[in-house]
Amino acid sequence: MAATHTSGSALGNYLVLYNTLSALLRGLIIARTVHLWGALGTPAVWGELHVLARWAETITAVEVIHAAAGLVRAAPATAALQVAGRNTIVWAITRNYPDVAAREWAYPCMLIVWNAADILRYTYYVVDGGSGQAPRFLSWLRYNMFIVLYPVGILSEMWLVHQVIQPSKARSSTYQYLLWLGLLIYVPAFYILYGHMLSQRSKAGRKPAKPKGL
Repeated sequence: MAATHTSGSALGNYLVLYNTLSALLRGLIIARTVHLWGALGTPAVWGELHVLARWAETITAVEVIHAAAGLVRAAPATAALQVAGRNTIVWAITRNYPDVAAREWAYPCMLIVWNAADILRYTYYVVDGGSGQAPRFLSWLRYNMFIVLYPVGILSEMWLVHQVIQPSKARSSTYQYLLWLGLLIYVPAFYILYGHMLSQRSKAGRKPAKPKGL
């Protein structure tokens, strides 16, 4: 996450370490997902990675704390919305209905998109937090790739939710209605988060470059 503290401070060093480890973890997940999906198919992706992927998302709850404590330049509500959305998928959807996740293309697709976006985000924060100025190509990737990645990720999540509606009948009718409600919530959630990212992209485009040597 982007630090509000100068590089070299204890908090700045902590955030650089956090972002570095997060980027490495996401790199591992996406590399294994691509390999397993291409070589062995979706069941292999689920079988090897579902626990790691679930806890990787759970850990990101600390980012809401970072935002709420003012350690980073992020809105706590926006951070909480994204963290809650992903954790709902990995804990309430794929964990409760592993047969669906193990057969549907949307599961490995979702992991690739999530982790591709996160690699860019965490790498940007590491470089920007360490040097004070990320390279232009990295900034471009950070503030433009989401235009494609985010909708694909949302569609993958929605597909998984939709696919568990039928088997959820055996659990309870209430749970089934909650899933339909969850699909409806994606509409305003997408509007809020995508709009926020477009706003951040616009601000980044207007940000003047820092003079070298400062």
